[in-house]
Amino acid sequence: MDTVKIIVKWNGKKYDVDVDTTQTGEMLKLQMFSLTGVEPERQKILAKGKLIKDEDDLSKLNFTPNQIVTMMGSVGNVKGPEKPQKFIEDMTYEEITKSLDFPSGLINLGNTCYMSATLQCLLSIKELTKNLNSSSGSYQRIDSQAKLTNSLRDLFNLMNKKQGSVMPLVFLNDLRAVFPNFAQKDREHNTYRQQDAEECWSGLLTVIGDSVKSSQSEANFVNKYMSGELVTTYKCDEAPEEATTERHEPFKKLDCRIDKSVNYLQQGLKMTLVQNLKKHSPTLNRDADYTATSAISRLPMYLTLSYLRFYWKAKESINAKIVKKVKFPFELDMSEFCTKELAEKLRPARDYLRKAYDQIETEQRHSKIAKLTLTEPTSNSTENAPSESTSMDTSQDISGPVYTASGLKDVIDPSFKEDEGCNPTGLYELIAVLTHIGRNANSGHYIAWVKKESTPADSNDNGKKAEGSMWYKFDDDKVSVVKEDEIMKLEGGSDWHTAYITLYRAKEL
Repeated sequence: MDTVKIIVKWNGKKYDVDVDTTQTGEMLKLQMFSLTGVEPERQKILAKGKLIKDEDDLSKLNFTPNQIVTMMGSVGNVKGPEKPQKFIEDMTYEEITKSLDFPSGLINLGNTCYMSATLQCLLSIKELTKNLNSSSGSYQRIDSQAKLTNSLRDLFNLMNKKQGSVMPLVFLNDLRAVFPNFAQKDREHNTYRQQDAEECWSGLLTVIGDSVKSSQSEANFVNKYMSGELVTTYKCDEAPEEATTERHEPFKKLDCRIDKSVNYLQQGLKMTLVQNLKKHSPTLNRDADYTATSAISRLPMYLTLSYLRFYWKAKESINAKIVKKVKFPFELDMSEFCTKELAEKLRPARDYLRKAYDQIETEQRHSKIAKLTLTEPTSNSTENAPSESTSMDTSQDISGPVYTASGLKDVIDPSFKEDEGCNPTGLYELIAVLTHIGRNANSGHYIAWVKKESTPADSNDNGKKAEGSMWYKFDDDKVSVVKEDEIMKLEGGSDWHTAYITLYRAKEL
């Protein structure tokens, strides 16, 4: 991709714009629309006194680095005519989205659903947006990775304004500059190819890790909040007397392997953590069979789990998809995959948190019973009147130990308090799912499903979070709300949307 940086002046402001000279004037107008909000049809862009038209070949305009270009046009009148009241059935999708204060969707710019789904999932990490805005490191470099980080920051800030669908054109161009494989085109139709969302996810985390620092320290944000550590022990199967060796290595995601025996996420994780391989044996002085057993020695606040659903089918030259159903939980306990030392440190806080949520569930249960009792039809007959003992049953004292956030902090192991971005309990809650629909990795469609954050309106009379949860479904620029039951259908087993990546967040009180 041939690009040249120009400076566009509009409304007293200057915009640095990376122009893809292989495109047309229409693409430049779309870029300016994403930066200024001025619709392309209202723009007049002048370069060296010449008006740029939609069909103009940008390569023939001979832009030079930092060339000044002028744009004229306005977003619209400050005050338009008063509009008559609209009923929801008369509204466009965009109007409905704005009126319901839905999050912003992302406009598909040609097989970019892999990118849109990835971004919607990563946007659910609130600390990431905070650190993108506060990190100073990304402003000190001018390379392509720094530009990508900056455009990610700007895009997230725009999406958080919830002003309708967003066109991620600037970010897409910067993404393709860092990862040219995302700019591959189909030779037959000259359209951009579908890409792998997991590659986009991993690539973005690498770039963010190189550019974004934690707000509390100069440490790498991804290493702190999204990376854990594995301890792998290697034992020689052919020479049991040989001493075992250990290796410590970081991970940004864990893989869930899938075969006929795997029905649950935890089973796939166990398969990943135990591997058979060949390596050189100093005892036998040759390559020998080894068993590599891994255990987690650090858990991050945000845990990414990737489902290995694609495999290379040589006969058809495609990455075919495994559609087998693999159930994943809404609440995940990772302590069984940890080293003994870490599991022991996690235990007090984990037990405290479990008891706290058990208490909340008990309170919700009794609250339901009380409401049902109050709403039952009354009768003048003394025979049907509830006895005193029955009344006492619905209002019985269910009080016990009071579990609080400060109480949880008191039982957390001291070493965790010094480890920014770790999970001190080992318990997680599901907050985002990235799904794929289709039969292979080179086609189909990606969608993001993100848990709706609880608000005071979502709480019950006791101020506790209500049972169940609502989720946002992000199908490119189409955003809708679904119930938790819909998320349970993403386990696979059919041609429906199937979980490809699940994002978990450390559970809190």
